[in-house]
Amino acid sequence: MARPEARADAVRQSFGPLPLVHGLLALVCLGGFIAIAAAWPALWQLALADAGLAYGIAGGFLGLVALTGLLALLAHRRTRRVQPGYRGRGRLMARSLHSVVALLVTLVPLAIFFHGSTKAFETGFAFSYAHDEAYYALPMVLRTALIISGVVAVVALLLDLILAISTWFLLPERFRKGFWLVFDALALAGFVWATATLPIRPEEEGLEFVLEPGIRLALTSLFALRVTVRALPFVMHSLERVTFELTIAARHLRSKKSGFLAAIGGLSILAVSVSTCMLTAVLSVMGGFRDDLKQKILGNQAHIVVDQDEERPFEGWDDVLGRVRGIDGVEGATPFVRGEVMVSSTSNRAGAVLRGIDPESVGDVTDLVDNITNGRMDYLIHPDRLLNLPAEERRSILPLDIELGSDDEGDAPEIEVIDDPAEPAAAPEEADDEPIRDLDEFLREDAPLDQTEVADADVLPGIVVGKELARTLRLFVGDELDVVSPLGELGPAGPMPKARRFRVAAIFYSGMYEYDMKMAYVLLPNAQRFLSTGGAISGIEVKTREVDRAPEIAQAIADELETGTPGRPELRVQDWQELNKNLFGALALEKLAMFVTLGIAILIAGFCVFGTLTLMVQEKGREVGILQAMGTRARAVVSIFLWEGFLIGIYGALMGLGMGYVVVFILEHFGVKLNPEVYYIDRLPVHTDPMEFVAVGVSAVVICLVATLFPAYLASRMRPVDALRQL
Repeated sequence: MARPEARADAVRQSFGPLPLVHGLLALVCLGGFIAIAAAWPALWQLALADAGLAYGIAGGFLGLVALTGLLALLAHRRTRRVQPGYRGRGRLMARSLHSVVALLVTLVPLAIFFHGSTKAFETGFAFSYAHDEAYYALPMVLRTALIISGVVAVVALLLDLILAISTWFLLPERFRKGFWLVFDALALAGFVWATATLPIRPEEEGLEFVLEPGIRLALTSLFALRVTVRALPFVMHSLERVTFELTIAARHLRSKKSGFLAAIGGLSILAVSVSTCMLTAVLSVMGGFRDDLKQKILGNQAHIVVDQDEERPFEGWDDVLGRVRGIDGVEGATPFVRGEVMVSSTSNRAGAVLRGIDPESVGDVTDLVDNITNGRMDYLIHPDRLLNLPAEERRSILPLDIELGSDDEGDAPEIEVIDDPAEPAAAPEEADDEPIRDLDEFLREDAPLDQTEVADADVLPGIVVGKELARTLRLFVGDELDVVSPLGELGPAGPMPKARRFRVAAIFYSGMYEYDMKMAYVLLPNAQRFLSTGGAISGIEVKTREVDRAPEIAQAIADELETGTPGRPELRVQDWQELNKNLFGALALEKLAMFVTLGIAILIAGFCVFGTLTLMVQEKGREVGILQAMGTRARAVVSIFLWEGFLIGIYGALMGLGMGYVVVFILEHFGVKLNPEVYYIDRLPVHTDPMEFVAVGVSAVVICLVATLFPAYLASRMRPVDALRQL
């Protein structure tokens, strides 16, 4: 039998150099197509800056494509002259013929895309020369044709790549070794250059800022892959020197197998890798959502809340507040009053939660001051400054499709205001059903008011509302709204609701829809008078220096209150985990369900490992029989195949974890934009937890080991006489 090198030389002499040259040029064309698709906006900007250079690049690439197609036809013609049945003849003929088809098919979507970009430029629709501009400039028929031809082109290029890989082993072994040496040297140089010069993440939005970090990521991933491939033979050779069972298992995996078994073995490792990659990526995204939600909750809620059972008023809270602030680990504490109310404007109405706050200390506990997007917290403290509000602060937060002056819900009902003797009486109002003023009239800068007009104007208490509540009620900073509380005086017909008019001092955006839609903040004394709580409050909010120590500090506060205020057993201390245990419990259950669901993919990969090792037992039956005839025990045979399953699982898991880390790195540093109007976040959150990666990897290895038990048992039950008969 001829040696592999002799067979490769015979193949090279039979087919000539045309298939090799054509294959290299085809790979260059494949990379060129990918580069053009990725750098399309940059190429158009280059065409505007230097048309000659752009036309030269385009002409050179088209010439390369034409040359590749011509060489493919010549290689096909040369291959047909070789005697049928010669090794590699069918693969080379299929590769050369398919290469011509793939080149022609790939040029179709590029031509349609070029037409769209040209049309966008001619109609003045091109601003950044991005892909979507070219797409939307096309008529609907060409859009459909672009999508179909693009899918066909991607499939054709993938098939061409598969055919190229199949013809790789027809090349001489010496050439392949030299190629990989040069390739690895270039990969090392590219890795060093990218690490030293290119940024790791985009500095700003835009394709031009993503290009350099993308190149660094690609070169780093390629270098890591080549290091893994280079290190694998040395690792397997080292394992062969550990134990007898591990030596046989490693040699079984390294030995040449039948074509079908080799394909099944490769698919088994690939299945474990892909399923592990998917699971790590999904768990990282879910962890990102959990951390984002946790950060928003802790920014809008306190870490610890001290209140009374059954929502009773909290009397005598000054001493408790002082004791809480003196606890070690407490960063700040602030009192609050809470009550359910209804708010209404001239155009709509909605339910809300009214909270009375102390503006001097609320910033030490929550992020309310930092979350204000329109107006100022100073307007809540000094509402008289809202009477001469600058025009630039009256900014709309309404979406573009809302028409001012229209009311989908009907006019808000007239509210009977019950005067509060502790506050100045409101000036007579015009009809409540007066439509909201036009945006242009609202935003125009009013003439300065003189001192007499300001003094005579109505100074209403300020209120801070959320973005979604302001959008629902169509409110701006400086607008008035009515707040109605069900807790009023007792009249002849029963309890009478209490109403009060407030003026919008600020609008905040917390990042949580429930808070932005339901929360409204006023000064603590105003809330106490309006909700008729007297000097009582609803509770005390506390912020700790370390979030994770909140349960420990909450217990310290409870112990201090129990010893310092023995007459107050009704006081209750709850940390943020206890307050939101239902929400975070649901998130943990959802994450567990997703882990189990995607873990089924690893289980399916385990069945592939089961089939691979079962076939390997049948193929290696003679070797097993010889080992048993030489005195190898059944337990050692089981260990051999268990080691094989372990090595397949560990190799597939490591590959999957590596791919998963690359995917998570791309999602975390490059970002996936989301519509904040729909998802209430502007990009996909990602959190990488090393323990989750370890758990996924261990699960994959354990499943592969379990899938190996039955094939190992079959091998141990094989009779040496039956196995030796196959010799």
